[in-house]
Amino acid sequence: MSIDNHEELQKFIDLNEHYRTYLDEHNNTRPDGRKFHENRSIQILEKFLQHSYGSSMIRFGNTTVICSITGQLAKPSLKSLRSGFIQTVVLLPRTQAWSTYGRRQQIINENLTLSQHLLDIIYKSKLINLEDLCIEEGKWVWCLQIDFQCLNNDGNLFDSCLFALNVALRHTYFPTVKIDPDTQKPLVYTKELKRFEYNQQQEPLCCTIAIYEYEQEYKFLIDPTLEEENIAKCILHYVLLKNDQICLIHKTSGAPFSINKFHQCYSFAREYILELRRKLNQ
Repeated sequence: MSIDNHEELQKFIDLNEHYRTYLDEHNNTRPDGRKFHENRSIQILEKFLQHSYGSSMIRFGNTTVICSITGQLAKPSLKSLRSGFIQTVVLLPRTQAWSTYGRRQQIINENLTLSQHLLDIIYKSKLINLEDLCIEEGKWVWCLQIDFQCLNNDGNLFDSCLFALNVALRHTYFPTVKIDPDTQKPLVYTKELKRFEYNQQQEPLCCTIAIYEYEQEYKFLIDPTLEEENIAKCILHYVLLKNDQICLIHKTSGAPFSINKFHQCYSFAREYILELRRKLNQ
């Protein structure tokens, strides 16, 4: 590894000290030029994959995520003959598994944790009704597969994945399925597409806030980069629905937090998510 200058050397030796020094010298401006409550630019590419039912590619700064929605025919559970299934999988780039910031097992654990969080949000927000995945009661249902492939992780992966999911759902079309009366087997008509119905009135979106201690005060970093996540005291995730109702609050272990701080962060989250919704509706 080559170190070109003093700044890169300090960053390599002590990232936290480098960050604090940068804030001192640049009047509370983050290393990428943003203020504490400012988010990165967002780029959206709809219907990115040709052979999926719905897809999108999202960029939050340098963080790039592809969301792909596909479906498989399955037999329903005996507990609920009208309900389909949903599976979520998050995959981080393999190159990051051996990066400076973590080991392979840590990356695997993060994949599983984020996948479960996203699935919990889908259920809690009632974004997708499992009964809408029913083809014929007691015989055939859809198993919805939602895959998130992270091409580059530069922080705030939670927000990126959830935003990509909402974009992909808006452009998801399923093939028509009919049951053969003689064989009772499903016939899939890939050229007869119908729009996938989901609860667009909910559309949960997430705001991630990194809590950084600077000059004996907590600074709230909206849309943190990977470096900021690694030096943060703790990280907060606020997931809000369209009516600003809280769907999920998740805090990583770390600094103790008062109720007033939670309310303050909620105000930042509302403003940030309102901006995300404007971007989503453009």
